[in-house]
Amino acid sequence: MKAIKIKRNFFIFFTLLFSLFFLFSSFCLAQNNGKITAIVVRGNEFVDTKLIVSQITSNIGDLFSKEKVQADMQAIFDLGYFQDIQIKLEPFRDGYKVIFAVKENAFLKEIIVEGSTILSEQEIKDIMVLKPGQILSQEILKNDLDRISQLYKDKGLILAQMEQIDFNQNTGVLSIKLAEGKIEEIKITGNEKTVERVIRREIEIETGQIFDFNIVKEALQDIYNLGFFEDVTMKLEPGSEGDLIVLVIDVVEKSTGLFGGGGGYTSGEGLFAYVSIEEANLFGRGQSIKAELEIGTRTTYSLSFYEPWLGNTPTFLGLSVYDMVYGKEEKVNNIDSEYEISSTGGVLRFGREFKNQIQVGLELKSENTSYNLISGELPGDTQEGWTNSVKPILVYDTRDDKFDPTEGWYHTISIESAGGILKGDYDYRKYDVDLRAYLSTDIFDEEDLKTQDSKLVNTINEGVIALRAIGGFGNKDLPSFAKYEIGGLGTVRGYDYEEFVGDTSLVFNIEYRFPLSDNLQGVVFADWGNAWDFGESISISDLKFGKGVGIRFDTPIGPIRIDYGFGEDIEGQAYFSIGHAF
Repeated sequence: MKAIKIKRNFFIFFTLLFSLFFLFSSFCLAQNNGKITAIVVRGNEFVDTKLIVSQITSNIGDLFSKEKVQADMQAIFDLGYFQDIQIKLEPFRDGYKVIFAVKENAFLKEIIVEGSTILSEQEIKDIMVLKPGQILSQEILKNDLDRISQLYKDKGLILAQMEQIDFNQNTGVLSIKLAEGKIEEIKITGNEKTVERVIRREIEIETGQIFDFNIVKEALQDIYNLGFFEDVTMKLEPGSEGDLIVLVIDVVEKSTGLFGGGGGYTSGEGLFAYVSIEEANLFGRGQSIKAELEIGTRTTYSLSFYEPWLGNTPTFLGLSVYDMVYGKEEKVNNIDSEYEISSTGGVLRFGREFKNQIQVGLELKSENTSYNLISGELPGDTQEGWTNSVKPILVYDTRDDKFDPTEGWYHTISIESAGGILKGDYDYRKYDVDLRAYLSTDIFDEEDLKTQDSKLVNTINEGVIALRAIGGFGNKDLPSFAKYEIGGLGTVRGYDYEEFVGDTSLVFNIEYRFPLSDNLQGVVFADWGNAWDFGESISISDLKFGKGVGIRFDTPIGPIRIDYGFGEDIEGQAYFSIGHAF
């Protein structure tokens, strides 16, 4: 606040006069024992005398005390209704009459608000207690100004301030001038590898805009969600003028590349070697690439590329090609069987992301599937041939953190259509939905922290309840490679991987995640799920139940996940992976 032109300087001046008065009157007070024989208030026309007297602690019969009377004068002044107060002493009944002569503030006739662009003048006036037609009270005005400041803070405008307050005693006009805090410049620091425009395109803030903490916080989270940085922070620096600021966004980069390789010998495959490479921030441009190659009795590979901002617009493009082999072991006609599934093809993905947390995409896939029997028998539903499909996808994502969410929603809906005008060997349709919710368990307030076990309360407050429901169904008996496979990691823990297979699936998951230390989380989970053949009736009572516990270790490549689940047969199984289950 730069200035409040409500007369207060008189009070310092009066204190000097009051002290001089006592120098001249001390002899008289001594002769009359300095007793107070009367207390009178004069000059008030509208402020109740009882209210003024209630602030006076000096009493009739007390010895006169300069300090005490000065304190009484200050208390009266602090009521906020007066522009001037004087003390007079008059002889009265062998003592002195103490007269508090007050001069009331003028009536408030008009309130003028200037400098507000976010809040209307009427919004500001509505929360004020002071209204035209009242005597101005500095105390009520102070509280009103606090309410205006809080109203700005509630909207995230934490830099808004009262630049000037002026009350004209002659005209009765109260002028309030606001400075809301505008962003003059946005600076990016700390990025050595990442190209600056990759960061700036996540910031929907322009120079000249009012500083809104909620909008800035979202921008910082969007930058962090790129996955290229260990930390993203901000600081504010003064601008070229008093109501301007410079927003500085500082990032701490982390390693975004992974490289692995190895080799060995097996009796079935002989010598083999493999190598993999992954870079999530290619050349600092925000693109990602991943490649895997295995050389042995058969060469397999996969290569994928992703561009999140095609043509400097929020249009994403992904491309992957692959020739992969997956081994499977299962009982076929009560015979232990082992076979390989070979998938060769490519996928093209493109779409658009919108800042209202919506992503719309389309996936085109062409894939050839074949089977190689190693021992036993092949399942009767194995089918070979080309699958050409198109899959529109709708995503709604409000998670606060894509890697370790504590609140928000994540939903996807997709429809895969194979065959038709796309030709190929298969013609089917699959409908899928994935619904997730993340709820913070921050239920205790500061008072609870004082009265309860603070360590336990903090652990509960920092916990997260994660919920997921996924379901899908086909419009006919699906090919073996397109069926839903439920069981094990990612679906229902406590059971073998892909233990339940069908043309329709339903899975429910719940996890409670809580901190154990800075880089360690504990997890308690429960899973339900199953799969049904086409035409079978679906019953909730058919859902298989699994439960268990787990831990998450934070590492540079993401959280390492270790879960131990129990199925209905009570036999436990361990699962290892990277990242949360969902």
